[in-house]
Amino acid sequence: MANPKLLIADDSDAKQMMLEGFIRHNHWHVELFQTMSTEEAKKMIDEHPDIAFAFVDYEMPTENGPAVIRYLKAKNPTARIALVSATDSEQYVTDAMEAGAEKCICTSYQQGVVFQAMGELIEEWKNA
Repeated sequence: MANPKLLIADDSDAKQMMLEGFIRHNHWHVELFQTMSTEEAKKMIDEHPDIAFAFVDYEMPTENGPAVIRYLKAKNPTARIALVSATDSEQYVTDAMEAGAEKCICTSYQQGVVFQAMGELIEEWKNA
């Protein structure tokens, strides 16, 4: 069976590396796609409409993260998506959840809190 596909849509190299590190640390075998803008993310989703999981940042060039979330959900309604942002704005969380995200993780919280939240989410998704 092929590994599930996971998209990281974030314009920060550091956060992309951090998220990839969480995936590796949790021994999650996925086919990983990384994009830096909403345009790249939408193109990747068009090329791989079976993307099953996504970590999406809120603030990206051109459009915001919820635009990517809505786009992926339209292509694959069963996709599991988390907003992963350095900001914990209530508006960001509301926008992401309304677009179809199931979880919002703020990466500016204490490192242990972020590690625990990401680990729990990855374990949940791995076992889905």
